[in-house]
Amino acid sequence: MMTKTFGLMLASALFAAPLYAQDGNYEEEPAAVQKEVQREASQPADVQQAATAAATEASAPAASNEGPKFTVAGEVEFEANTDYKKVDPRDETNNNAEENKWFHDYASTFNLVFGVQFTDKWSAEAAISADGDGTAPHFAYDGAFIQYQLGEGVAIKAGDFTYAEGAFRYYDYDDPGDYAIGMVERNTRGLELNAHGLLVGLGWGRDDDDCSDSDVGCTTYDFHAAYELALGNHTIRPFFNYKSYQTESHNSLRFGVTANLALGSIGTLQLVYGLKSDALTEDTPKMTHALAAEPEFNFGKVSLKATVFKAFLDDDDPTDLEVPEHFFVYAEPVFGLTENLSLGAQVELHSMTLDTDAELSQLWLAPKAYYTVSDNFGFDGYFRVCVPMGDDYGESDEMYLVAGASVALSF
Repeated sequence: MMTKTFGLMLASALFAAPLYAQDGNYEEEPAAVQKEVQREASQPADVQQAATAAATEASAPAASNEGPKFTVAGEVEFEANTDYKKVDPRDETNNNAEENKWFHDYASTFNLVFGVQFTDKWSAEAAISADGDGTAPHFAYDGAFIQYQLGEGVAIKAGDFTYAEGAFRYYDYDDPGDYAIGMVERNTRGLELNAHGLLVGLGWGRDDDDCSDSDVGCTTYDFHAAYELALGNHTIRPFFNYKSYQTESHNSLRFGVTANLALGSIGTLQLVYGLKSDALTEDTPKMTHALAAEPEFNFGKVSLKATVFKAFLDDDDPTDLEVPEHFFVYAEPVFGLTENLSLGAQVELHSMTLDTDAELSQLWLAPKAYYTVSDNFGFDGYFRVCVPMGDDYGESDEMYLVAGASVALSF
């Protein structure tokens, strides 16, 4: 009888106790653990199953609980300018007759891009922006697209796209939404393929001139192609953009090439050629050609930025240029006074018109200060003296003054 009782006790101990013995070593089960096991054993079966499921979920790999990964990037820029007796034929401003009056203007930019990575293959982006004159421009939806990564360096996208080519480095024309040597921004909704530097996009136009106020809606088809060719530290980017308005004589072509050349430790040079035609199959308007060279040199604490721009337009009926003048030269040496503070000296000569026969040139001279807090945050301020030099100004040829400041940051 004692032998049978001892055997039952031993069997009960073997079934109730977990195996703490590892590598031939055995540790006695703590009394608290024994009580917990006894408590769980006395619970109903459905409670035990729920506890087991919770323990299994807690021990599952962390990746099973991971959701989409989100990113946000953006930029903010705001500026204020003031002028006295300003005369600017580009926008038909003429305040030369005003006495003792300063005029003010403001510009603001706020861009946001939201990105989401669903899997290693699928991702998406969406963007909004507020950009324009004044202190509070309205936000607008800039578009969105989804992307599928087909392989290394190959992706296909569907959604909204913006194409711009040959953007200026020159500070006053550096927004490709308004100005460009090659092509200002064109917006489409459709498909895009990216493959090892090749970009091909096809879709419906979504710019203001692509759509009518009638029920017809948007009517244009856009095709864009570009190839980023890397040659060592240099890049050559030819581009082609064709827009069809679905009429025999109404179409638009932009074609050209942008070359960014590395000049060793000295600096860089951007060269751009752009061809523009707003009626490719018609005799008029005639094609317009644009050329620009924009070097940047660095010599320790002294740097030099410059732009030389020239457009070739037909005298009678040229395709509209995407710059408000046919010629200008800009040069600015910048001296680093401290790690954060620099002082520039801007010298500029502008034609101020698209009429190659008009004599409306101006000479601009301006000291400009730059204060850089970090790579993504900085201030600048300037004071400019502008001298009208052309004979076509008549009595509005007095020197005028312009001053301003801006703040720019990105994140």
